[in-house]
Amino acid sequence: MLTAVIRANGRTEALAATLSVLIPAVAGGTIGHAVVIGAGEDSETERLADVTGASYVAARNGASWALGIERARGDWVLLLEAGDLPEPHWAESVERHLMTAATTPALMPLRGIAALREWGAVSLRSRGVRAGLIAPKKQLLSGRLPASPRRLSVRRERAQR
Repeated sequence: MLTAVIRANGRTEALAATLSVLIPAVAGGTIGHAVVIGAGEDSETERLADVTGASYVAARNGASWALGIERARGDWVLLLEAGDLPEPHWAESVERHLMTAATTPALMPLRGIAALREWGAVSLRSRGVRAGLIAPKKQLLSGRLPASPRRLSVRRERAQR
C-alpha cells in the first residue's frame, strides 16, 4: 500500500488541488492513506486533512518529511508538496514500477519552470528526500536511499496558487 505524504506549507488551496488529484488513486486502491504535514498551528490545513480522511501532523520547526513518513501506514511513500498535480495515468505508472522494481525508489519529476528551480537544489544532493520521490518507507526512515532513483515516464506539475 502507498501512502501520500504532502507538505502543506500554509498553501490550503494548493493542498486541496493536490488532494483532489489523488482521489481516483484512492478509489482505485493505489493510495491507501495520506498524511498532511502542516507548519505548526494551521487549523485550516488541519480541517482540510480531516475532511478528506488524511492524517494531520504539525511540524513545529518547519515542515519536515520525517514526521509524515513516520506516520505513513503503507510500505511505500509518495512525497508531494501542496500544489503538486501528477499527470493523468500516473497511478498506473507507479503501480507498474512497484511490480517491476520492488525495492528501487522512483522519481516523478516536475515539468516546466518549477522543475528548473527544483533542479538546482536536487543536483547538489542526489540522495535527497524530495517531492516526487516514491520509495519504501523503511529506506526513507533508515536514510539508505540509492544514489539516484529510477525516473518515471509520468511527470507532475505544480499549481501556482
